[in-house]
Amino acid sequence: MTVIRYWEDVTVGDALPSYTLEITTSLIVDQVSGSQDYNLMHHDTAFARAQGAPDAYVNTGFIEAFLARSVTGWMGDTGWMKKLRLEMRRFNALGDTIKVAGKVTGKRIEDGEHLVDCDVWVENNRDGISVPGGAVVRLPSKTAA
Repeated sequence: MTVIRYWEDVTVGDALPSYTLEITTSLIVDQVSGSQDYNLMHHDTAFARAQGAPDAYVNTGFIEAFLARSVTGWMGDTGWMKKLRLEMRRFNALGDTIKVAGKVTGKRIEDGEHLVDCDVWVENNRDGISVPGGAVVRLPSKTAA
């Protein structure tokens, strides 16, 4: 079944889906092997701590995918994510529970495209918001030809 979210049905302040995930040893192993990012800080506790991190931590690509999941899950099958930006400010480490969330912050029509601006972020149980970011999504319009 195709899910369509129309630009006209979006309101500033609408929440994007939120997801929560515990960063476990199994998750760390999966993300390191899947991304082939074998940097020691992503799987070696002693090395990560020696670098100032609280423990081994997930990499940028993992966090980017976690944010993209929230945006793409919200926009529906006919939306298009034009831009995703993020700022890695804090570690999301082994033992943390992380949550991704977001909200609509603006709507506009630009060059004939119906665009939605969103704030998105990852927060963890130690630091609060660890990765702020934003997204721009193009949605179909009920009135566009």
